[in-house]
Amino acid sequence: KYKVPADDLEAVGGQIFHDNNLVCTWKEAARLTGPMGLEVQGQGPVNDGLTDSRVGGIQMADVSVDTETGKIKINKLVAVQDCGLIIDMKTAKSQVLGAMIMGIAFAVTEERIMDNKTGRFINADLENYKLPRIGDIGELVVEMYQPESEYKRGVIGLGEPPVISPGAAISNAVANALGVRVPILPMTPKRVLDALEKGGRS
Repeated sequence: KYKVPADDLEAVGGQIFHDNNLVCTWKEAARLTGPMGLEVQGQGPVNDGLTDSRVGGIQMADVSVDTETGKIKINKLVAVQDCGLIIDMKTAKSQVLGAMIMGIAFAVTEERIMDNKTGRFINADLENYKLPRIGDIGELVVEMYQPESEYKRGVIGLGEPPVISPGAAISNAVANALGVRVPILPMTPKRVLDALEKGGRS
């Protein structure tokens, strides 16, 4: 629409500029992308009644990484979560806090090791299946997104969506700290050190 190469654009303060001239707002640019299409191939039953509950959320992590031991320390994890109409704020925040802790475990400590031949769970005990301790969790901050305009959506599920975000938030924070991405979760000390060997910054 604007006939300007994408590489020549700069995003600052929610606005898009070209040669210091305002091109459009970030909101206008996002609107230009339009809805994402979905192409389905194959055979099988189709349920046209499936709908998106439109539950949204975001999480951001502050971490420290010991480049000698490979240990990751979660300093702070912040979640902003939407779930429509909130009936009990304390319970809603508790749901998010629990989900964040589960997500931290998924990102840093918990790993199920299976025997490929027998399908048996090899590390099925608390000595070898590592759960995060209270000192591993760090500071957790929860903010519920609840504009009155969204109340008409009613009560929407909250238990599972906040579990998904910590892995990505912590992984991105670790990548920012190391200068290289640890490609597999959980990001155990060994995997961190292996990633550093392939090239990172201390």
